[in-house]
Amino acid sequence: MKIEIQEAINWIDGNITDEITLKKISDFIGYSEFHTSRKFKEYTGSTLRNYIMLRRLSLSAKELRDTNVRIIDTAIKYGFSSQEAYTKSFFKAFNINPGEYVKTKKAIPLVFKKDVLYPDNLSKKGEIIMVKDQEIKITLEETKEHKFIYLERDGVDNYIDFWTEEEKSGKDCNLLHGILASIPGEFSEGYGAFTDKGYIFGKDANSDYEIDPKYGFKEKIIATQKYLKFEHPGFSEAEFGEALNQVRRIALKEFDFELKEYTVDDSFVKAYEHSGMEICFYFVRIPLKST
Repeated sequence: MKIEIQEAINWIDGNITDEITLKKISDFIGYSEFHTSRKFKEYTGSTLRNYIMLRRLSLSAKELRDTNVRIIDTAIKYGFSSQEAYTKSFFKAFNINPGEYVKTKKAIPLVFKKDVLYPDNLSKKGEIIMVKDQEIKITLEETKEHKFIYLERDGVDNYIDFWTEEEKSGKDCNLLHGILASIPGEFSEGYGAFTDKGYIFGKDANSDYEIDPKYGFKEKIIATQKYLKFEHPGFSEAEFGEALNQVRRIALKEFDFELKEYTVDDSFVKAYEHSGMEICFYFVRIPLKST
């Protein structure tokens, strides 16, 4: 039934601006309304009604953050009867009204699309899509000065273990991840990085961006810097693990930086890694010393 619930989640996101009813969802996956509702709550920890509402609010918040769309237009687009109804729901979810959010871009707890199959689905093979090592795209890029807002954990070296340990320490990982994703910056989502001691996960922001200290994030100003970017040309969700390992192997183990006359700057991190599962992508950025 987990697979069917994930299919329902995918359908919801694909129809998020349309009228969504329990009947439509249950008809789509072929189960009764009662069974669909009960299993959705069991696998996601949320009621269908609340999940749909929070996804609509989160997606609308990103539009308000990143575009010049009017609040009333966003409200209507995502199914609210009026700007007043939208404002009330927005404030209840994020403790800030939409108008103030547009002005301040304050960090808020966005809600991600659920993935009830993760991480078990990463180990299941689908259609095999392998690329040759030379197809990994390597580009030289520059990132302007920015603030990096992050969490840090020693003794782990990957995203899954990082968040597992954060959860064990009593932190609300969904809240923290959502807060980071809401911060405006060059990269649309949070991303991880390898350090000498472990792993960090954070988000870039403008140098003057202020984050509420109650969340316990660390901050660091990153100067304008060049990076070598190693990017996989494309893969299916089932091949995420293979794509990740291939890019990591080339970027972190095999690439001869000295031969190419590059000097790695590992004073803060060894490398940043960026990934996406809704739109599958993976790339690693290696910071370079200025010459």
